[in-house]
Amino acid sequence: MRDGSRRGRPARLLALLVVILLLGAGPAAAVKDWNRLDDRMQGAIGLHLGKLGGIGLAYKYPPIWWLNVQVGGGIWHTDKDKRHNLGFEAQYILRQDSQLRLFLAAGAGYFYHKKVRDDEPDELKDYWNTGFGIGVEWLQTDRISIQVEGDFTHEGDDQDFIFLPQVGAFFYF
Repeated sequence: MRDGSRRGRPARLLALLVVILLLGAGPAAAVKDWNRLDDRMQGAIGLHLGKLGGIGLAYKYPPIWWLNVQVGGGIWHTDKDKRHNLGFEAQYILRQDSQLRLFLAAGAGYFYHKKVRDDEPDELKDYWNTGFGIGVEWLQTDRISIQVEGDFTHEGDDQDFIFLPQVGAFFYF
């Protein structure tokens, strides 16, 4: 029964992203503009799901106006299963209008998974993913955005180099 609940975690994260977006879809009269001079929206917190940027909570900050740095990850531990991940991503903004950002991304993610069994030896997998890609971020309200990326990812666990999507939802403050 526990295996079935673990398989449903990505679906629950996606459902939580949708709920955050619906709750944030508040007043339609609010100004939706990345380029506002009175409010530069210097940081964001949200949820991210991806093999480079991490799976779980995420924080985004622009050290320079044309570059965003994003850190994300999560911890899921039970008595027999220990998982955690941490992702780091740099996003170079190619184009930004009032509600849309187009960016290049490069990142790395560390994933750790250890199964603890009473009668068998522990099974451990830890690996790094690296990659690059392109993404867009849409400003949905005056503070909430959706981010979608397509990344060419080198998966460290099986040495594959594949194209993988990443998604996120962020609240800017």
